[in-house]
Amino acid sequence: MDLQKQKQKNTYNLSKIIYKKFNNIIPNTFEKLESLPGVGHKTASVIMSQIFGVPAFPVDTHIHRLSQRWGLTSGKSVIQTEKDLKKLFPKHLWNKLHLQIIFYGREYCSARGCDGTICKLCNELYPSRKKAVICLKA
Repeated sequence: MDLQKQKQKNTYNLSKIIYKKFNNIIPNTFEKLESLPGVGHKTASVIMSQIFGVPAFPVDTHIHRLSQRWGLTSGKSVIQTEKDLKKLFPKHLWNKLHLQIIFYGREYCSARGCDGTICKLCNELYPSRKKAVICLKA
């Protein structure tokens, strides 16, 4: 099944479950959210942080890659990167910081447009860096 059809199926089933099991109310715990079809830890983290204001640090592959490039993690998975970032930054910053990293990356340090030697942040953090950074895939 292709990705679009899988997403459609998950959205349909998720909607039925929210209607029947949760009385049309979006669940407000990680455990309940992650029990829904198509909702993994990252999506649950986004919902918890952005809708319910619960401190969470959603890490997708883009944040994972940027965190490696900037030397914030050496994690080989988004799970390890999330743990590393949570240790580095105070809890009250998590909800806003993950969005700031995404927006900064899109604008100045994109996946294809920066190799760790081009953007101002990369240059400030590593002024002597001369060659591209190889980021580990999540």
